[in-house]
Amino acid sequence: MSVEPSNDRSEGADRVAPEIQHEQDRWARVRNIAATLIAFCGGLALLFLFFSLLGAVDFGDSIVFVIVAAVLALVWLLGAVQRARSGAGFVTRADRERRGF
Repeated sequence: MSVEPSNDRSEGADRVAPEIQHEQDRWARVRNIAATLIAFCGGLALLFLFFSLLGAVDFGDSIVFVIVAAVLALVWLLGAVQRARSGAGFVTRADRERRGF
């Protein structure tokens, strides 16, 4: 009578419970979406600034767009401050493979 080793990966001591892993994945997805939206706000604010410096925007006639651009810049600035306070200055992705280097 021989006992074969189990090939089931879920039996290891270092495995995270599925419900905890699901919650971690959800929060990682929310953080990625938030970072994308914050970057998008900053990009739109910079685009408005670029066109206003070219003279294509008259601030008196487009006060609504100036306010929207200022709000977008404020959202980007608050996101940047939050990242600096949390110590996440740069986005780093985990290496998938080493490939010898």
